[in-house]
Amino acid sequence: MRKVFYRPANGWVGDVIPFYDNGEYKLYYLHDEREGGDYGNHTSWNLLATRNGLDFKDYGEVLPNGDETALDRNAYTGSVIKDKEGMYHLFYTGHNPNPAFCKDGKPLQVVLRATGTDGIHWTKDSGFKLYGDEVIYEQFDWRDPFVFFNEEKQEYWMLVTTREMNSSEKRGGCIALLTSDDLVNWKYGEPFYSPDKYITMECPDYFKMGEWHYLIYSTFSEKFVTHYKKSKTIDGLYTSPTLDTFDGRGFYAAKTASDGLKRYAFGWVPSKKGSNDFGDWEWAGTLVAHELHQNEHGELLVRMPSSIYGHFNKEERILLQEEKNCIQQDNWLQLSSPDGLAYSVLNSLPSQVMLEASFTDWQRVKDFGIAVRTDKALDNGYFIKFDPFHNRIAFDMWPRTEPGFFQWQIAGDKPQMIELERPFDFASHSQIHFQLILEEDILCLYVNDEVAMTTRIYNFKDGHFGFFVNEGAVKVQDITMKTNVEL
Repeated sequence: MRKVFYRPANGWVGDVIPFYDNGEYKLYYLHDEREGGDYGNHTSWNLLATRNGLDFKDYGEVLPNGDETALDRNAYTGSVIKDKEGMYHLFYTGHNPNPAFCKDGKPLQVVLRATGTDGIHWTKDSGFKLYGDEVIYEQFDWRDPFVFFNEEKQEYWMLVTTREMNSSEKRGGCIALLTSDDLVNWKYGEPFYSPDKYITMECPDYFKMGEWHYLIYSTFSEKFVTHYKKSKTIDGLYTSPTLDTFDGRGFYAAKTASDGLKRYAFGWVPSKKGSNDFGDWEWAGTLVAHELHQNEHGELLVRMPSSIYGHFNKEERILLQEEKNCIQQDNWLQLSSPDGLAYSVLNSLPSQVMLEASFTDWQRVKDFGIAVRTDKALDNGYFIKFDPFHNRIAFDMWPRTEPGFFQWQIAGDKPQMIELERPFDFASHSQIHFQLILEEDILCLYVNDEVAMTTRIYNFKDGHFGFFVNEGAVKVQDITMKTNVEL
């Protein structure tokens, strides 16, 4: 089966470092084999190359990590840039937890550099070591350098994940700014962004689209998510739109790249402990890419990349299996139950599939949505709930936890799976169009080309799809189910 979400056979995809170059996206990523059951241990930089986000050339390891005596025992996140002479510069984070590389019992982090002529083969610069200055910035959190050329200032800028000296343990995180004329000698400046909100802001990214400047970063202290801010000037006030995220808990450390026409956010959907829906989220997972586009207010919206949409090229016939309080005609369903549940159960699902449909005419409804890998009675499975009262789209499953001895020990006190919800303004929409990809244990939802929600689904490996409404009515139109046939 040709997959749309990439994961290497011998490891996991950690932070992705995308770079558009000569007609293709070079997707460097932290390759994690989870040695000894640990995360982020002995990570190297591996490389994928793609022209369409669907077909990949795997170069394997291109920047190896160092040994136990090296600053880069763990080679962590950074960025790649090509200078005006065509030389490639790779900036990355070195980390070594061994005592010789610690201060006050805490491991230092350092920005390192490598150079090359093709973006594939690299020579490490042993003389380049850039630490936090211990005046403005500390040395323990000092990572993820993002380097770009500032056209307005005609100089190179480096944004670094760090913390301000002598700051709050919970809220001292900031993004440092350093400047350079030659990519070798760097001057420390005041923070590029310091909101006094987070422990740190990981994987910073900056780009300009149209009239707007955007700052991207990921956090784990407020919640695990990738945020963005926007400003009319590069060094101006960066503010948050109402919805300042691209996805939810199941999409982390996103960084972006563009071919000049389209821009994509590349992140990873984390695995879960024990490959179990009730396990804890883990570090690293599988590559996921969303296409970004703007609305008239400069807000960034998310949609499915066209190459992935085109992958699903065979439309299957829709077959009704079971229903309650449902009227079916041609390619639409009317679900209605003023005081209970109405539902339809349709085709069984293969391991890779795309579902697409539109909801309209929801009336006096508590919630409605999509059932995935469910049985014919909707007793077990995954459920995507559209909740107008709370203006959210939420992911749910039943049962929500391992059932206990007593009948009531079924997590009925949880409204849905925690951390898996997306804000959505129902009042501003008369139609909700969704596209939903299932690929083995990954679920990726797009709604109205605006929001995305990605997660893992382990426990139910097969079943049907369908639609439901609680205490109200909704119409479901233009239902399609597509698979892939290699041409």
